[in-house]
Amino acid sequence: MNFKHCIIFREVARVENFTKAANNLFITQSAVSHAIRELENEAETKLFERLHKSVKLTKTGELLLQEILPILENLENVESRIKNLECETPIHIASCITFAQIWLPQLIRRFQEISPNTKINVEVHSALKALKLLKQGKVDIAFIEGKIIQGALEIRKFSSYELCIVSSPSYCNTAELSLSQLLGMDLLLRERGSAVRETFESAVTLQGYKVHASWESVDSQSLIEATKNSLGVSILPKILVEQEIEKGNLIQIFIPDFKLFNDITVVINKNKYKSASLEKLCKLI
Repeated sequence: MNFKHCIIFREVARVENFTKAANNLFITQSAVSHAIRELENEAETKLFERLHKSVKLTKTGELLLQEILPILENLENVESRIKNLECETPIHIASCITFAQIWLPQLIRRFQEISPNTKINVEVHSALKALKLLKQGKVDIAFIEGKIIQGALEIRKFSSYELCIVSSPSYCNTAELSLSQLLGMDLLLRERGSAVRETFESAVTLQGYKVHASWESVDSQSLIEATKNSLGVSILPKILVEQEIEKGNLIQIFIPDFKLFNDITVVINKNKYKSASLEKLCKLI
């Protein structure tokens, strides 16, 4: 029994006539008779009673019809949707923490407006972990901050942001320090391996200094709160602290000739197939 047998059987059961079923299905009557005969041979019993000008399902035929109707409905639903399935393929995203905090929600909202049936799964990790997941093929696209070695990766710059040194007004009463003065304070920093931390430490190392953190956290907001409570100074993306600076809760500290920036990069594995839904997302970036 195959899909074609089921279609023919259902139509004969509906119209109760081999000739009408053949006309409706645009096939010959002999093809209908042959298909029904094959089904009856497989069932080892009659499925239709042959009357003078019509046919009628036997009890076995009625049971078979009950079995195949939901199967046919499901198959026909899939058949009607098959051309759209490619556009509904789920997208798995790995994002660095900074991108997830600032840009990712708006990007996903815009994507869902044009592709509401596509499911998106998001994992937020450090830049290193996000890149590792991409290379392992566990995600389709990654948003990374910091430097990346290209290799078998398709890389595109999305944006960049400035790193900002901040303090509470009561912890530091001056807006300009030397690097050595800054490093002598309590440093509230992102965790090791994060792009924010790596960029800051690399710049400090180039100046011949070392970094000793008083706090380490994966959560930028906890560092902001600790800084507001005068527990030290923090180095964070400026976009995350601008409102606190405007409110007067934090002040920005400047160091001569010491400006730090990070790039946000979109990364895709060149060797992995790009679904239509992923292509659509990439066009928004």
